[in-house]
Amino acid sequence: NSEITAVTACKVPANRVYYGTDKKRIYKVDNANVGTPTPIDISGSTFHASGNISCIAVNPNNGDELIVVFSNYMVYSLFHTTDAGITWTKVGGNLEANINGTGAGPSLRWASIIPVSDGVIYMVAGSTGVYATDTLNGTSTVWVQQGANTIGNAVCDMIDYRTSDGLVVVATHSNGIFSANITSVNDIVSI
Repeated sequence: NSEITAVTACKVPANRVYYGTDKKRIYKVDNANVGTPTPIDISGSTFHASGNISCIAVNPNNGDELIVVFSNYMVYSLFHTTDAGITWTKVGGNLEANINGTGAGPSLRWASIIPVSDGVIYMVAGSTGVYATDTLNGTSTVWVQQGANTIGNAVCDMIDYRTSDGLVVVATHSNGIFSANITSVNDIVSI
């Protein structure tokens, strides 16, 4: 009794697919290109009892690294794994009003993991703009707003990027589409 709400495929390893549901579940399918593969439930024990997975971001260089985004208000929004879902860490940090996800934090919609020349950039889009960090530090993660004078607090629904030249594109609900080239951690606004 659930619907698939997010799907992503890996480049490394090839033929791995992750999908999430509107009932807080996330599944991994290895060798998705042959036969009738069996999905493995990799849902985190700390995921909220109910929640809609709106995005699964995978590191294009490492299919074991994911960020899962829950778009609901009043639930914890961001979870990270580096071992293909064996363990999950909350990484919403300063985007959450409270450590349990309650309160007036923004609704997050999308995430991207962007490898750059000198590290990795993590970006999220939500109801109050776009945020980025180059360091995930559990519940102490500090997300910094990007494009404060251009995108501002517009609702942002999606982020996409091209690894060949670092083109990052953000789709907003009301202010159009914005782009920038990001090839270094120094290209994001930091604290």
